[in-house]
Amino acid sequence: MHRSRPTVGLPLALIVVAGVMSGLGGGSAMADPGTDGTLYVNHDVACNDSGTGTPSLPFCTVQAAADVVEPGDTVRILSPTGDPYSGSVTLTRSGTSDAPITFTGAQPGTAGSRAVFGWPGSAPALTLDAVHDVHVESLAFTDDGGNGVAVTGSTHVTLDRLAINRPALAAPATGSAVSVDGMSSDVTVSRSWLGPSYGYGVRTEPGAARVTVTTNEITTMREGAVVVTGTSDADVTSNTILAACAGGISLDGASSGVVENNVVITPGSAQGSTCPAPTAPLYAVSADSTAEVTADYNVAANDAGPSAPARTEYSWGGTAYATSAAFRAGTGQATHDIDGLVVVLGSQPPERSPLVDSADAAAPGELGTDFGGHPRADDPIVGNTGTGAPAPDRGALERADVITIPADAYPSSGVAPFETSVKTDAVSNWAKALTYSVDFGDGSDPATGAQGTPITHTYTTPGRYLTRITVTDSDGTSTSGTTWTTAGTATPPTATLSAAADTANDGTVNAGAAQFTAAEPADSWEVLSRVLAYGDGSQEALGDGVGQALHQYPAPGTYTATLTQTDRLGRTTTATTTFHAADTYVATIPQHDTEKTIAAHGILKLSAATLHADSGGVDAAQLQLVTSAAKASGSLTLYTAGTTRPGTSTIGFEPGRTALDQATVKVTPTGSVDLYNGSSGAVTVNVATVGLQSHAQYADTYHPVAPVRLLDTRTGTGGSTGPVAGGHSITLSVGGTHGVPAGATAVVLNTTATGTKSSGNLVLSTHGTTGSSLTGPYWTTGQTASAQITLPLKDGKVVLHNAGKGSAQLVADLAGWYGTATGGSEFLPVTPARVLNTRTGTGTGKVARLAAHATLKLKVTGAHGVPATGVTAADLNLTVPAPSGSGYLVAYPDGTPRPGVYSLNFTKGHTTANRALVKVGTDGEIDLYNAGSGPVDVYADLLGDYDVFPATS
Repeated sequence: MHRSRPTVGLPLALIVVAGVMSGLGGGSAMADPGTDGTLYVNHDVACNDSGTGTPSLPFCTVQAAADVVEPGDTVRILSPTGDPYSGSVTLTRSGTSDAPITFTGAQPGTAGSRAVFGWPGSAPALTLDAVHDVHVESLAFTDDGGNGVAVTGSTHVTLDRLAINRPALAAPATGSAVSVDGMSSDVTVSRSWLGPSYGYGVRTEPGAARVTVTTNEITTMREGAVVVTGTSDADVTSNTILAACAGGISLDGASSGVVENNVVITPGSAQGSTCPAPTAPLYAVSADSTAEVTADYNVAANDAGPSAPARTEYSWGGTAYATSAAFRAGTGQATHDIDGLVVVLGSQPPERSPLVDSADAAAPGELGTDFGGHPRADDPIVGNTGTGAPAPDRGALERADVITIPADAYPSSGVAPFETSVKTDAVSNWAKALTYSVDFGDGSDPATGAQGTPITHTYTTPGRYLTRITVTDSDGTSTSGTTWTTAGTATPPTATLSAAADTANDGTVNAGAAQFTAAEPADSWEVLSRVLAYGDGSQEALGDGVGQALHQYPAPGTYTATLTQTDRLGRTTTATTTFHAADTYVATIPQHDTEKTIAAHGILKLSAATLHADSGGVDAAQLQLVTSAAKASGSLTLYTAGTTRPGTSTIGFEPGRTALDQATVKVTPTGSVDLYNGSSGAVTVNVATVGLQSHAQYADTYHPVAPVRLLDTRTGTGGSTGPVAGGHSITLSVGGTHGVPAGATAVVLNTTATGTKSSGNLVLSTHGTTGSSLTGPYWTTGQTASAQITLPLKDGKVVLHNAGKGSAQLVADLAGWYGTATGGSEFLPVTPARVLNTRTGTGTGKVARLAAHATLKLKVTGAHGVPATGVTAADLNLTVPAPSGSGYLVAYPDGTPRPGVYSLNFTKGHTTANRALVKVGTDGEIDLYNAGSGPVDVYADLLGDYDVFPATS
């Protein structure tokens, strides 16, 4: 029965090509296979089914190539992205014995890759219809139904290295991975993986002839792995089959042939009620076929599971045999069969396995290489029990020599030009002689060598190269390893780092968050890692290309971020940038938080919840304090809870008078502040939150201005002329005037009442909303009183209401506004500090009161936590203690003309305090002008500063 082994094509690489449909481009193609006789299919590029099939203009579909292919042509199916070809293909054109037609999915320059035919419906993915001399190789197929490859009326067909799989279980199982009809002959199915869920792996129909099924891995078919019916000269050789649910190999219908060197595995634990044929024998030959079938050198790896007994291993002419020994005794077949083994599908036999070197090399259909393309090799560790030299292993996979390439065999890196040396000290487990081939990856020809002689090479051009070492033993078994080798530049790539503020689309800013950018360096291939340390104890690694990282700082402050860049030679470069994390203003509807009486020398503790300062990243609160019912003269000091009480005052008070002031105070991480009564008597205080400063919220920046008068009812400035009667209001437009944009969110005004006809006070409200009023200055009859007020805006207008009974002239001066980031300033709170005291010489260097109509220059930058440069405004609290006369102070930026505005009005004998958010001159100084008729002492307490936004360097 033996006949010569057929010739089988053996490509070195697999590719997965999806089923290809026709119709992506009409017309008849004029193929141009070029000098190498190759037509190209590639739907990942500009393609045309009416084209010529050249690399520059390939076909879009496999069908288009199949329609024009000629004898001797190769159709190369490319799939660079793995995108499947959709549809089914029918080939009706033939080759010749000297010039066969070849369809291949092997990708040039890649190993082990293949492409996927994904096709719908019941039609086969590929049909070879009445053709001859055709090779199909290195393709894969996946579908939801139908057959994989159908051979109909064809001869001299080779199907090699295919992968055919149906991912979904079909119940009942239908179709075949490969089918050969009764009009076909000389068909070979070799070194293919036939996946689960088909009815059959390979199935031949009556009338077929000379069909060879060799060196395949076939798993979990539902009806049978290899089913040969009515086929003459069928050779089933060296396959490994997982027959969990059905028979492994069966021949019936008066078939003839040879069954040798196969391994059929049946894991009993996989049997169950869902298997269509869970008790089928592993090998079966019907009574009408036994006379013409030879079986030997096969393996029955019959593993009984807990839920199923061991299966019948052989059925011969209708008689069942439980073991190979019984089969041999009963039939005279299977002289060299073995059983009782546990075999794992997809794994080469372990060392000293009975499968090794125990097969028949002369079995028809036996190949010179195994399922993975490895040559049949003699294992010197075991004795040969098979035939031939070398005797092959049983099943689809050959036990190969294990070649170990030491890790230190690979070349190192260095500055180009540099010479590297590859060690030739790999180890063969079988002590075989080894030869070496090294592709250094720089376009030079591979270098070869033998054991014990290092292979040297010089890299002349900087670059990163993939070095491949291939070690081959004397049997032809090869092992490869790769590593990247860096031929570095003379100097490491330069690191660069920049930072920008985190500004939202609406112009608000998170002033405590930085957007860092590390530019992609020149020679970026040389960079191994980049680590960005933010300067606050945290860091992160940056990826390739342009590295960006958004970082939220935990608190305001100046941070130096450092980028450390390490190249592949271990050299490091660094780049730094400074980021000033700060606060922006969160405008709030004024909240009257609490009213308490503080005992003499007592402390009122104000919690974060009370001040509405318990939201994210709040560092400071802007509060308004109103005192009343004072039992004695004194002052209140507002400061951060848990810190030493500063020697400053926030508001002064005396019996029989109501006092008002706004102030900014740093809060603890939980938002708490303390309010100390420095008086010998109790006083009642009303506290209202008028704004918050946060380093972790998107909010507004401050825009200080040189003071400018918006309203004066004495002159008609601002649109209102004449005193405002008690109980009456006027509306003042702020947004859209004097540089304040219509969209400003809050305004800072110095408000003044003069010419007062009775005691009273001013109430300021946001126009167009309710519940947004703040108390303005309080006055007695005839007194001029002022207060700086920060008030939110809705439509750009402010309402001023005279809450007294008598009339008063009203004045409003613009100090600044809050709004979007462009041109604005960010806030840095400081520990309260007295930066001016004319009684002690603090801030001036001499003890002297500020004379009438004199100006005092006060430096506010470069000390007390205030930067030396970039400061745009100072947040101060001004106090005139016990003046000997009445008048007012004007605070304004040094180097600018003195404006005709009020910053603090004082009355003879009464200590007066007022917040002064003052723009700073370019020299870091502010000017204080005494517009009174006599000299006065002045205190200035620093609460914070505003700086140019964004402040990075």
